[in-house]
Amino acid sequence: MAYLKSNDLFGKLSPERLYERVPKPIIIADHLMTPDNIGAMIRLADNIGASEVCFLGKQDEHRLSKIRRAAASSRDNIRWYFSETTHLHDIVPEGKTIVAIETSDNATCIYDTTLPADAAFIVGSESQGLSDELLAQCDIVVYIPVPGPTRSLNVSHAAAVALFEWQRQMLMK
Repeated sequence: MAYLKSNDLFGKLSPERLYERVPKPIIIADHLMTPDNIGAMIRLADNIGASEVCFLGKQDEHRLSKIRRAAASSRDNIRWYFSETTHLHDIVPEGKTIVAIETSDNATCIYDTTLPADAAFIVGSESQGLSDELLAQCDIVVYIPVPGPTRSLNVSHAAAVALFEWQRQMLMK
């Protein structure tokens, strides 16, 4: 068994064929504070093949170079932008189901929840999570069970778990 570059492996497997059957997801992140997390979300959106990633809040010009550095080559592969709206339906096209990744009293375990094929996933800020106003606009709220002593995930890690669980479910259909 020998190491195989990911581009070679995935070139043979063609995982992008998933999008012949299901729409590409949208990713939304609410008021992220660190350029590293913003860049990681751009990279994740590119990895999963999302159609776009929207960052709620104002674009902070002096951090743009740090965001681009953290996103690496993904910064040019996917549409990403900032929006100051608080109305998710201004961002999310009609027909997409808005899925919040959040700990909330109405959240269900992501592994017990059937995720929609046509989805927009939203994550909250690093310290505050999603506001009640944004949560009220979501169709589904899921949490990721964390068994270790630190009970919270980094925002980009939580999004990665959710998006690849979504992909797993879509591939099983």
